[in-house]
Amino acid sequence: MPLQGRLMGTGGKGLYSVVAWPTAELAEWLLEVQGRLGLCGFGEPHLNLRVPFEYAGDPQTLIQEVRRCLDGAAPFEVEFLRWRKFPHIIFLEYALSGPLQRLHERLLSIPGAPGSPYDGETFIPHLSLAIGVCAWAENDVWETLQTLNPPQSRFAVSATSLTRESGGELREVHTFPLGEVLVGV
Repeated sequence: MPLQGRLMGTGGKGLYSVVAWPTAELAEWLLEVQGRLGLCGFGEPHLNLRVPFEYAGDPQTLIQEVRRCLDGAAPFEVEFLRWRKFPHIIFLEYALSGPLQRLHERLLSIPGAPGSPYDGETFIPHLSLAIGVCAWAENDVWETLQTLNPPQSRFAVSATSLTRESGGELREVHTFPLGEVLVGV
């Protein structure tokens, strides 16, 4: 599970994300499906609230900027739409609800952390099932997934986490509860 409260080293640019963690039941189901089908995602199952971004500044400043973006944001739910795939990538797509879209847009305002071409209008909320699927296996995996549904069609997001990539895993830097006034805390 996520390593809460662990601040990673500050050397050079870091690849950060702001994520929501799915329920334990959903995360365990996703990991079980990955294991059964011989697939892997990137780190623990997570829903990116914006595309991962590089940040070269001080991590404490980044924490303050994320806190500013989340100030007053209310908890919300995400709803499963469908399985989705791109070449070599398969994921569970979630609806871009109004609250999620507004939160995504707020997180794009972090100074020193420009958005990517997959943010904004092209942003697709998702839980990754498989990254790097071999071309010869994609169709078989895709057909198998069409018979599977996640154990929950929706889950509540009541907190977000700033994470940093480290050795192919996500490490939690700081957690932010939603629905609280966070500035000055």
